[in-house]
Amino acid sequence: MKVGFLITARLKSTRLPGKLLQKVSGKPIFVHMLDRLKLSKRVDQIIVCTSINPGDDQLVLLAASESVSCFRGDEDDVLKRLYDASCANQIDYILNVTADCPFVDPYYADRIVETFEKTNADMIRALDLPHGAYCYGIKPSALKQVLEIKTKKDSEVWGRYFTDTDLFDVIDLPINHTLHQQPELRMTLDYPEDLQFFKEIFEHLYQPGKVFSLDEILLFLKENPQIVNLNKHCELIYEKRATKQSSIELKPRYTIKKALILGCGSIGQRHIRNLLHLGIKDIVALRSNKGHFKKLDPKLNVQEVMNWDDAIDSNPDVAFICNPTGFHIESARRIVPHVRGVFIEKPIGASLDGVKELLIEIKQRKLTSFVGFNLQFHPAIHAIQTLLENDEFGEPILFQCQAGQWLPDWHPYEVYQKAYYAVKELGGGATLTLSHEVRLATELLGRAKQVFCKFTPSEKLPLDVDVISDLTIQHETNATSKIRLDFIQRPLHRSGLINCERGRISYDLVKLNVSVQQSNSSRIIWEDPHYDSNDSYIRELETFLKYTAEGRIRHESDIWQAVHTQAIMEAAFRSSRSKRFEELEGWTFHLNRLLPEKKKYDKRKIPTFE
Repeated sequence: MKVGFLITARLKSTRLPGKLLQKVSGKPIFVHMLDRLKLSKRVDQIIVCTSINPGDDQLVLLAASESVSCFRGDEDDVLKRLYDASCANQIDYILNVTADCPFVDPYYADRIVETFEKTNADMIRALDLPHGAYCYGIKPSALKQVLEIKTKKDSEVWGRYFTDTDLFDVIDLPINHTLHQQPELRMTLDYPEDLQFFKEIFEHLYQPGKVFSLDEILLFLKENPQIVNLNKHCELIYEKRATKQSSIELKPRYTIKKALILGCGSIGQRHIRNLLHLGIKDIVALRSNKGHFKKLDPKLNVQEVMNWDDAIDSNPDVAFICNPTGFHIESARRIVPHVRGVFIEKPIGASLDGVKELLIEIKQRKLTSFVGFNLQFHPAIHAIQTLLENDEFGEPILFQCQAGQWLPDWHPYEVYQKAYYAVKELGGGATLTLSHEVRLATELLGRAKQVFCKFTPSEKLPLDVDVISDLTIQHETNATSKIRLDFIQRPLHRSGLINCERGRISYDLVKLNVSVQQSNSSRIIWEDPHYDSNDSYIRELETFLKYTAEGRIRHESDIWQAVHTQAIMEAAFRSSRSKRFEELEGWTFHLNRLLPEKKKYDKRKIPTFE
């Protein structure tokens, strides 16, 4: 087996021009990287994969001077360049890293090759190492398959083609060395501050003719934390840029014709109408007849079944979990063996109980999952996110919002005391029912680390669920969210304020506007008094059906993303009892570690699709 280490390299950087040629300890920093990779015992050929653009000519000359092969290919389609390079050099297994990782570790590169020989995995990563120390292992046949399914030419950031689709077996290499387990540490060359970071390390550790080890690097940084702080402030900028560049575009591979609806209350019927609008005409509804709606409108033309066996025998392509929150997880676990995609109306469930098992099942079966936080698809929220991404206002510091409505006015056609949102056993309460704002807080300010919550009872609504919920979320970015959710106020209210470093953003989803204020000026950036609130529900269904047809198993609205929201609410419930800040459960930050050994499934229970 011929192993090739393919280094993706260009000289087009605008943030740090000519960064690969920058001199560090008397040599271009890229040469130091090549010296390190030459220590690998399993690599047969190192190949610098650059473009046909004349601006990259210097890399070709540099590679030749270091007795390293070079391949010139497509400027924008990095995946095609890598595949063409592997074919031209008859490579049987690819190791890959970008040239801005001077500290990529040859020992772990060899471990990836050894792991591939044992597993035949399509892609192998080592994400628990510091960013910049790990590389990727890729089968050329898997790379070819990605080229066949993608529609986007620019593939500079391409990892999600492997991790987010149902075609590939991706393995995360376990890192047993405690010192090496530092995924939060970024050691990549992107900004001037990064160059200074590398220069400081080389100044202290470099000896001519020798390559210092990863152990030496990490021990030095442990003893000199001020070096880590040189470029730490660049991390958030880097993450934003990487996230923006990492979107993928895929060809559809499955046909979605039939949908199963579990729960036909107001939200279930909304999804039925929207599915019909989107062209899904074959709809089956599993009924319990325990809710308010004993009969469905005949115009919906829905096939109603009364038991699970009949629902499963209908062979649905996708399922929608729209029953009371307390039944979500059990219902999802029963249906996932029989569908291509599962849509769970927010939140995932009433608690984290059973979520681990559901995640494992969804991951093992490579299903498309989707949790219905339709607020993510509201144009007002998109306007806010776009503004924050453009960095005009700087980083958000404080998010304050409130959402709620007098509960008896919500669904006036039913006895509210018996509705799911008013009954604890059914997963009711303001926190769970109005969890859109909890999700929004993390979308705007980043992941949460701890939560404080106070539930205030009200004589006006003597229910056994939280009717007034006040949450304070401390984010990993050191920003804070303050959220008021209630079943008390009249009229319906849903508004918020985001205070940033250089201004503030306010929104009102009832009045349907978003405005901003900087210094002494203010302006409206979005307003649509005629906006149809159902549009956000249609957009989320379109997205779910699209992702399912593409076999996309990881995306911004999947169950893995929703676990973080669920963990925040779980911590909020604990805080309401302890009356102190509570941290989120640790396992929810390490979801990639959940999957045990693969178990074999009865193939008769796994449906096939067109």
